[in-house]
Amino acid sequence: MKSEAKKFVKKRLPFLVSMAKTIQSLAKYQASKRKIRRLLKERSDIFVEVGAGNKAGEQGWVTIDRTEKCDIFWDLRNGIPFPDASVKKIYSSHFFEHLSFRETQQFLVECKRVLVPGGKFSICVPNARIWLEAYVKRTPLDLDAYFVYKPAYDSTTAIDAANYIAYLDGEHKYMFDEENLLFILESKGFKNAHLRPFEPGLDMQERVIGSMYAEAEK
Repeated sequence: MKSEAKKFVKKRLPFLVSMAKTIQSLAKYQASKRKIRRLLKERSDIFVEVGAGNKAGEQGWVTIDRTEKCDIFWDLRNGIPFPDASVKKIYSSHFFEHLSFRETQQFLVECKRVLVPGGKFSICVPNARIWLEAYVKRTPLDLDAYFVYKPAYDSTTAIDAANYIAYLDGEHKYMFDEENLLFILESKGFKNAHLRPFEPGLDMQERVIGSMYAEAEK
């Protein structure tokens, strides 16, 4: 009987592990919903960083991502968990290049939905033009400055500079340059879309090389 029980448990173990993870995630989602309700009661101005990674917010920012240390645990593929017109500022750094074109379009609709009238949307993404021009002109880029994620670049031939920014070993889905970044923002109904300079205290210093910054409003 013990042998049969062990066989049963072994057979069902993947399912049981999956169920345990699902229950843990549901608990995290419920806790995040409670945090959001509390934020809406306590704050009149809410600043949200989407796709923030494994970090807690600073200087009044609320971070959202499907990671352990961010303020709000949430899968952003399911939208932004705030009501319409409830957020004053949205910030994103090196997140949108991980979305496909369609996902970008859908997510910008979400950003616009949760922003208050006149609310600001601020974004930082890699400027793919730099890597593409390096390929076309055969101009070598500094390995440590421009190829930060080493597993995605082996510098065998010039085309690998383009492959790096386009795919990043399967992590990237879309490329931006100054022109199309502003065009996409405007096409989704954002106003006054413009490039902005690097902002200390908001943007990451270690990503200033190769990045571009833009801002728009609802």
